[in-house]
Amino acid sequence: MSINTALSGLSAAQHDIAATSHNIANVGTIGFRGSRAEFADVFNSSPYSISRTAVGSGVQTLRTAMQFSQGSVVATGNTLDLAIEGQGFFATEPAVGPNSAKPEPIYTRAGAFGLNAEGVAINASGQKLLAWPVSVEGDALSQVPGSATPLTIPLTMGSPVGTSTVALSVDLPTDNAMLGRQAAVPPAAAFDPADPTTYAAVTAVPIFDAKGNAVEAAAYFIKTANPTAGNPQTDWAVRLVVAGEPLTPAQGDLTFDATGALSGGTGALSFTAASGNSYTLDLTETQLADRSFEVNTVSQDGKSASALTSLEVDASGTVWAAYGAGSPVAMGQVVLVTFANPQALRQLGASGFAATADSGQPVAGTAGDSGFGIIRAGALEHANVDLTEELVHLITAQRNYQASAKAMETSNSLMQTIMNIRS
Repeated sequence: MSINTALSGLSAAQHDIAATSHNIANVGTIGFRGSRAEFADVFNSSPYSISRTAVGSGVQTLRTAMQFSQGSVVATGNTLDLAIEGQGFFATEPAVGPNSAKPEPIYTRAGAFGLNAEGVAINASGQKLLAWPVSVEGDALSQVPGSATPLTIPLTMGSPVGTSTVALSVDLPTDNAMLGRQAAVPPAAAFDPADPTTYAAVTAVPIFDAKGNAVEAAAYFIKTANPTAGNPQTDWAVRLVVAGEPLTPAQGDLTFDATGALSGGTGALSFTAASGNSYTLDLTETQLADRSFEVNTVSQDGKSASALTSLEVDASGTVWAAYGAGSPVAMGQVVLVTFANPQALRQLGASGFAATADSGQPVAGTAGDSGFGIIRAGALEHANVDLTEELVHLITAQRNYQASAKAMETSNSLMQTIMNIRS
């Protein structure tokens, strides 16, 4: 019947409008693949019908076909924003519970990734970016299916070392008028870090604990004896306070000759904390000078774990990370995947796809290999939707809908005319 034919036209036009509206709604979605509705005519006939006079029975929707043309690539400046120029998909591992079986990968062209608290590269949906293992020089260790693991970039590198020796070189004043607030030589009151009248000068010193954490520490200098006609030597005492605790021995002694050079002893003073930690304060380069207290150099042998300072991704998808002042080391190589029939992939939403029997098995590789595109870091691929084209197509689909509605109205009028025939 002509009404059914017109009805199929309405249904097809509505499907076309829905597909076009979906494209328009996702014009700003990163990595989105546009789709189009594809139709076929319906033609029913029997062995006894005359083909040259047979009339079709309308239209049917065959499929909604995804389009995998290249979308525009726009720079963002974020290193872990990745865009594929050419063929391929990123392979990601969905977020699952700790006791769940290993999930099937999700494939996507949306490359907006960042690091979580554990240093794993994830997207906004919590899916982990998969990468091949590599050596620190960037050589691939394996590209066997199943060997890819989530790309992990530690936020720190190396083992911390607690401080044992601090080398400190200072100039101590010869003139008592430059002793800061020290009240007398030697001070009348016992040393007290909170009382500036009990010492002549203080300077912070760098110290790390066994976990690589910086600890507040300071060295205090106290003038204990002035030179005399019979004894030209000048005596100073040194106190070391770490985390608010004055260490033992209570003080180290420094003796300087008439020229201001350190004499008597090595100048390496040992201190022990109540916790058992011991520190050596090396003052062998310290001297007297006709000026105010001044720190020349300070260094120590402890270190914290080196922090991540830079990150870059090359065109092959190899991720390089630099820690502290060290040279970059490779963290992994991003996995790319292609399919024999990508239009048969199952859409999962959030620009993600899953493999199906019709799409074929995923073929894994790396950017730049034959059949794979290259990776551009610091950029994202936008939806491959031409907004102008979609708006024009929307108008066409609307006209088709109106025409089918008019055909239905005409068929209804014909039936009404027949019903009004009176004998």
